[in-house]
Amino acid sequence: MQLKHIKLSGFKSFVDPTKISFPTNMVGVVGPNGCGKSNVIDAIRWVLGELSAKNLRGESMVDVIFNGSEKRKASGQCSIELLFDNSSAKIGGEYASYNEVSIKRVMTRDAQSDYFINNAKCRRKDVQDIFLGTGLGPSSYAIIEQGMVSKLVSAKPDELRTHIEEAAGVSKYRERRRETESRIKRTKENLSRVKDIRDEIGRLIKRLENQAKAAEKYKKLNDEKSQIELDTAILFSLEAKNNRDDLQKKLDSLNRDLKIKNAESETIQSQIDQFRTENESVLTEYESAQKNFYSIGAEIAKREANLQNINKTENETKFKLEKTKENLEKAKETEKNFDELSPSEQAIHILNEIIATLKKYSIQNDSILDKANKLKVLLAEILNIASAQSKTLTEEYQSRQEDLSKEIFEAEKLKSSIEEEMQTYVEESSQAESVLISLRQKQSKFNEDLRSLENNKSIVELDSRSISEKITNIRLDLKTYEINLENSNKKIKAAGIDIEKIDFTKYEDLSISELEDKLADIEAKIIRLGAINLAAPEEIEEESKRKEELDKQYDDLIEALDKLNGAIKKIDNETKTIFKDSFDAVNIKLKEVFPKLFGGGLAELNLTDDDPLHAGVILMARPPGKKNSSISQLSGGEKALTALALVFAIFDLNPAPFCLLDEVDAPLDDLNTLRFINMVEEMSKTVQFIFITHNKVSMERSDYLMGVTMQEAGVSRMVSVDVNQALELAES
Repeated sequence: MQLKHIKLSGFKSFVDPTKISFPTNMVGVVGPNGCGKSNVIDAIRWVLGELSAKNLRGESMVDVIFNGSEKRKASGQCSIELLFDNSSAKIGGEYASYNEVSIKRVMTRDAQSDYFINNAKCRRKDVQDIFLGTGLGPSSYAIIEQGMVSKLVSAKPDELRTHIEEAAGVSKYRERRRETESRIKRTKENLSRVKDIRDEIGRLIKRLENQAKAAEKYKKLNDEKSQIELDTAILFSLEAKNNRDDLQKKLDSLNRDLKIKNAESETIQSQIDQFRTENESVLTEYESAQKNFYSIGAEIAKREANLQNINKTENETKFKLEKTKENLEKAKETEKNFDELSPSEQAIHILNEIIATLKKYSIQNDSILDKANKLKVLLAEILNIASAQSKTLTEEYQSRQEDLSKEIFEAEKLKSSIEEEMQTYVEESSQAESVLISLRQKQSKFNEDLRSLENNKSIVELDSRSISEKITNIRLDLKTYEINLENSNKKIKAAGIDIEKIDFTKYEDLSISELEDKLADIEAKIIRLGAINLAAPEEIEEESKRKEELDKQYDDLIEALDKLNGAIKKIDNETKTIFKDSFDAVNIKLKEVFPKLFGGGLAELNLTDDDPLHAGVILMARPPGKKNSSISQLSGGEKALTALALVFAIFDLNPAPFCLLDEVDAPLDDLNTLRFINMVEEMSKTVQFIFITHNKVSMERSDYLMGVTMQEAGVSRMVSVDVNQALELAES
């Protein structure tokens, strides 16, 4: 089986769709640092189902998708496809008939991966199952990346054992053992569940057996109950026939009494209706008299209100008259005082004396004299105006007094008129009240007679209702007897007994009360039994069948468990044998390869335990001329050669389809590189080698060179050279 080519798209620096072909068994991948050479190995590891981002030199799985550059946008997904030549049918199973097998993996930005085998969608497990035991499984020794050389030689015993197991094909047995253990676990779980169900069904059957005993007791008591109920029905049938006729006679008698009472009630009702008709004229007259009485009372109330208003107005007028008289007297007093010497007159007199004094003493001052004369004239005018006003006010008060006196006179006159009208209305009201009292007496007599008739009617109706209730009760009793008789007859017929052929003389010594007491006793016993499961016998039969099936399943599971444990032992024995043989073969080959690479020395593998099934593997290596006690004391180049010796020894045991080497010759000098490449060239006859290198010796010895360039920043491109063709062209 050989890797023919890889198709990459959107994976790390290979953004463009790129096809990398591997036409020979020694293909060298070269290029400057950082151009994406190791991405080729990462692509192969990724498509084979790698889930660790750390092993792919990233922090998350999404990091394998091209993340963009200065000139390009990030890709939305990446895809890798490997095409294998399967003409040797090394990939077996359903794919053995295919000459070519393609493995493809596609992942989007949401970290969702899809796997395809020959373009048919599949699971990751399906991809890994194809390569189990070929050296390309999860513990692959065919892919040696940078840093893995030192990890391989310094690996823990258990880790180193996995590589031997992968070469020995034990990984397939390991997978089968894990699957068998998983089946054993599920079988034990099923066994536990079946056992629990069996135990539960066993307990259920015991409970059902107790319930079946209770059901048997219940059936016996129920049969006794049915017999007593039948005897009761026969006795009740006999009693009901006798009582039914008596009840019918009572019912007929009460119906006659009810008809009499109903007729009497109708007679009284007709008397009441006639009495009310005759009394309608009295009611009309009473209503008219009442209306007249209220009308007269309203007129009297209206005039009383008018009289109150007149009295109120008259009192107010009298008060105003008294005030007017007082004001008139004051006005007269004021007019009288003006005849005496007032302050104004006194002022005029003083002015006259001043003027006389001026003239007497011949004081020549015309200004003072003129002003004194003017003041005298003004005072005289003021005095005349005040006198005139005093006389006008007196006349006004006298006129007001006369008007008020006239108003009081008119009010007294109106009062007399209203009092005369009120006297007339009072007499009319007295007459109307007398008529109303008379009519009330007639109405009271009518109401009393009407109540008497209605009381008589109520008594008759009460008697009718009492009779109706008795009739209803008798009908109910009669209906009850009929229903009970019918039910009794049904029970008797259901028991297969002909009613006409019953010998009632056998039941003369029985009474219904005694039978009812027995029935109550039996029912009490039934109640004490509690809930009864009448289906318990059928359920016991059903659960017993179920338990038999579970017992069979339990035995089958025990048998399956024994077979699985036997399979585990067989797998362990086969694993132990195969591993021990493979371990010895690798150890022999290692002792042969190591001296070739080192020019001498010794290397061997040892088990950590006597049990080959679980023992770890320890690698011991002593280059020529050294007596080191552990691998850690070797130099970097020595560790690399030791790891390669181990890988080549493993490859000799079980050659993988191809071997990927990522700069494993970097720590080697030219001599050791030559030894290494000679070994590779020798093994390339059966194994395809794809190695990444910077070493000129390795480049020269390769058949086919793949150049990885990065002319555009962040984007890898491939350039291929067939070395053999190039040499032929150079020689020609």
